[in-house]
Amino acid sequence: MLGVRTEYKKGVLFVRLVGRIDNEGYLKKINWLIEELGIKFTVLNLTKINNISLENIENIRNYIINQGTKKRLLLICDENESRNNIINQNIPKIKNEIEAFSIINRKDVYG
Repeated sequence: MLGVRTEYKKGVLFVRLVGRIDNEGYLKKINWLIEELGIKFTVLNLTKINNISLENIENIRNYIINQGTKKRLLLICDENESRNNIINQNIPKIKNEIEAFSIINRKDVYG
């Protein structure tokens, strides 16, 4: 079972996933929030995910690529080093949520 907790702080939507990813419905919900509210910066926190498959990671990767083409930035936050190595190197990753603010405040954020 997957729990999704969200918090909007200083222009950043923090999405914290807790438990096990059993389908990709959470991505549709996140996308709806981002589209409806016009959110430009999102942090997807995977730190408390118990189990994630390569298919789930691929879905997240595709989602991030799609968001990047819309002048939005989505960061992956995960303290799990082995998962960080699996996720594509081109996806911005941070070790804790506070790092998001320093990345977002850079002038070349849309690179």
